[in-house]
Amino acid sequence: MAWQLLGLLVLLGVFSGCGKHYWEAPGRGVNEFSLDSTECIKEATGKYGVASEGIYRACMKARGWARVQSPDPSDRQFRGPEDEGEFASPPDPLSQRGVSASASRDPSCFGPTATRRAGVVCR
Repeated sequence: MAWQLLGLLVLLGVFSGCGKHYWEAPGRGVNEFSLDSTECIKEATGKYGVASEGIYRACMKARGWARVQSPDPSDRQFRGPEDEGEFASPPDPLSQRGVSASASRDPSCFGPTATRRAGVVCR
């Protein structure tokens, strides 16, 4: 019985994946991501303001970005809209960092405290 339960848990873990989805491209940073993502959001939203995840993802891939899943993203992996509700107000590209991500990698931890995003904890 215990082995069956363990097997079921492993199977669920495989199918559910680990972590959130991010975009990455070799040698490209948050500024390039923000420009490309903004243009792809415009393209995906279209004439009538109805967003299409498929068009956004195809646009990002055409610009050299790959969508990856990670529980602890690097400083070269960025969040984009994941569903139609996020196109009107896209997530911060550096949001939803993994639990073990160090605050020292977060660019918002540099500079005056008043300029930091809400909720950012810097060590």
